[in-house]
Amino acid sequence: MRAPHGGGMELVISSRELRLEVAHNVRHLGGYRTVSGTQTTDVAIRSASLHRLTDRGLEQLRERDVLTIVDFRSDAERERDQTPDASRYGIRVVHAPVFQQDMSPTGFNGEFPGFAVVYAMFLEIGGPAYRTLLETISEADGRVLFHCAAGKDRTGIAAALLLDLAGVDEAKIIEDYTLTEQLLAPLKEQWLPQMRERGLTRRGRQRCWRLRPRTWRRRCGTSGSGTGRRKSTRGRLG
Repeated sequence: MRAPHGGGMELVISSRELRLEVAHNVRHLGGYRTVSGTQTTDVAIRSASLHRLTDRGLEQLRERDVLTIVDFRSDAERERDQTPDASRYGIRVVHAPVFQQDMSPTGFNGEFPGFAVVYAMFLEIGGPAYRTLLETISEADGRVLFHCAAGKDRTGIAAALLLDLAGVDEAKIIEDYTLTEQLLAPLKEQWLPQMRERGLTRRGRQRCWRLRPRTWRRRCGTSGSGTGRRKSTRGRLG
């Protein structure tokens, strides 16, 4: 199941994309129709790594009432690509690694194992990180931005879980997942030299960037239920 291409998709991107100096693949999850007839709010924002964010970018986050950032990256990724001190702008950063292996596109040596393997790993051991995100959204003041390295896989699964929790149908969830493909070009250029240096093959690089909605759907399918804190989160999402 693929999202439509062309002008319609570009309109969807432009209506949700947020411009930050300098960050990529940033967009909110608001405006999706739910099965109950309401629309999701824009309280949750997804993005790629914020390590290149300038002071102006941090100011832009505050201007958008982003008061909390949830970082899914490993300790090694955070050490290598350090995020500017957001506390200077009153923004709290929550470290919630999906796992401690470096799963950024520049973290693989030789060959990329494929997303069927990677997504299974995310779901097998990433539960605590995603639970932290749900709890944070439920309790936080202001908006919450969550990210990994490319804002594609760890972040994509989190976005899907949030949209499912809010009652968005599967076709729209997959549409949101595939929007990333059009927003990754700047990151591909930045990371290509490092990927080559690590010995990642051309086939591996292609597989690393490719989005596979069917693989995502098979591995990450949606559930649509929740109680307790998840209900509180659902109330904030839409």
